[in-house]
Formats: sequence, C-alpha cells, structure tokens
Amino acid sequence: DVLIIDYVFANTSGTFGQVLECWDRERKEMVAIKIIRGIKKYRDAAMIEIGMLEQLCKYEKSRSSCVQIRNWFDYRNHICIVCEKLGPSLYEFLRKNSYRSFPVAIVREVAKQLLECLAFMHDLRLIHTDLKPENILLVSPEYIKVPDYKVSSRSPKEGSYYKRVPKSSSIKVIDFGSTTYDQQDQTYVVSTRHYRAPEVILGIFLVQCKGSSPQPDFGVVSYLYLP
Repeated sequence: DVLIIDYVFANTSGTFGQVLECWDRERKEMVAIKIIRGIKKYRDAAMIEIGMLEQLCKYEKSRSSCVQIRNWFDYRNHICIVCEKLGPSLYEFLRKNSYRSFPVAIVREVAKQLLECLAFMHDLRLIHTDLKPENILLVSPEYIKVPDYKVSSRSPKEGSYYKRVPKSSSIKVIDFGSTTYDQQDQTYVVSTRHYRAPEVILGIFLVQCKGSSPQPDFGVVSYLYLP
C-alpha cells in the first residue's frame, strides 16, 4: 500500500463523502484523508481536484495559501485524497463560537491571505468557483478566550461573557473539485447558493468576465465575519 493508516480518531462528513483524521506511518505525521463516495459525478470531481492540487503543489506560493496534497489512491471504488492536516473551517469555528464575529484585525489578515490566494490562482488562470467559509480552513485549531463586551447582561449564559479568538489567523483554501480554467466554457454553477454575489445571480459574472478570473464571492465571505 502507498499509505499505511495506524489509527483514525475523528471524522467529518459532507455531500462528497467523509474526511478522516489519520496517522501516516511512512511520513510520521497526522494527515486528513478525504474519502469520496463511489458515485461517478463525485469521482470525476475528485480526479479534477487531484489534478488541480498536483498542479498547485508545483508552485512555492501555493504552500502558504492552498491545501497541500500528500498522496491519493483508489480503494474499493472510493477515491481517497491524502492532504496535510489543518484546523477547523471558518464556518465551524464561527458556529462553535455562537456565531460571534471575529476581531477586525483577524478579518483583515484572513482577507489579505484570501486575496493573495486568489491572485495566485488568477496568475494560473484558474477559478475556484466555490469559495465559502466551509472551504477556508484555519491552519491551527488553537484559540484563546477573550471578554465579549457585546453580550447582553439581561440573560447571560454560562461562559457567554467570553468568546473564542484564533491564536493564529493563518488560513488555507480547500476543495478544488469544481475549479476550472477561465478559458473553459463557463456554464457551470458559480459558488454555493448561500454565498453568491449579486453579479453572479444576475449573470453579469458570466457575461462580462470572460477571459479573467474574478471571485465575486470573496466580498460576501469577508462580510460575514465583520463585527
């Protein structure tokens, strides 16, 4: 086997399948394994993602902004993509934080990194097409608790006077299964419905942006985390 798994102790699930947190004996490190459902459309998307990840890994700049693929294999009709282990998604962090906003300084740093990532992909003439909080992961799961002065004193819950703040604002973008080159026919669905910008809904993105790699959903995502 190209990869030997010692143990699995956590997992998450989604439409595409599951993500397992595993120990890689060969590399002696924790990794994340994305196990794709054995359905043709998901397998096809997985192979696109593998191709994109392998291409992105050729460039030094991708190491600081895009998730890094370690390996991949096909197991009983399930495509398995082995990647570096990261922290929670921005959405998951926000949910566990009772949907309290991030400090402006954190939002600024995350937005800066996202723009750098999109600029890097733009140079390669790539469009992510599904940028959303679920696909933006914190590199580290560590956080600190700080006083939350916006909590109402009328009905405070236990621990509600404090909120979580990430120790590090470093992030990486994941899920390149729907990534495409900008010169390809842009008749695909651009971004998840909940995060679509007005220009995407109105079709302006597809009509006026041929030959470029804009990311209108960047503004929508960034706005969600402002106080």
